[in-house]
Amino acid sequence: MSDVAKRLLLTLVVVAGCSGRQPPTLDDAAFDNERARETLVAALDAWRQGRTRDLARRNPPIRFADDDLARGARLVGYEIVEPAAPARPFKPTLVLLDLRDPQGKTARKTASYHVALTPGLAVLRGDP
Repeated sequence: MSDVAKRLLLTLVVVAGCSGRQPPTLDDAAFDNERARETLVAALDAWRQGRTRDLARRNPPIRFADDDLARGARLVGYEIVEPAAPARPFKPTLVLLDLRDPQGKTARKTASYHVALTPGLAVLRGDP
């Protein structure tokens, strides 16, 4: 590595370390657990009611992404696995979903959802 490249790399490391911004942690006290839970419930209720398009018109809007929803499944019911557990940043919330596919077949699945509050509200499904 040339001296110029080494100096550039060192400068980038120093600047990144001096930005003053700390990455969020799992124990981030500023994370609003109640708002995260309300956001998750609002998204799941909208799906169950067949009104997920309304989420984008809320103030503030909620971005909701779920593979079963995208495939046309209807949410018949749901149960948050640990309803008293606080929602945490970067930690999924497990939910039991009762689904009906477009052909009428029903299934119960465990899904994990990540809830983001910034920069906007989002509920994103991941693998359990």
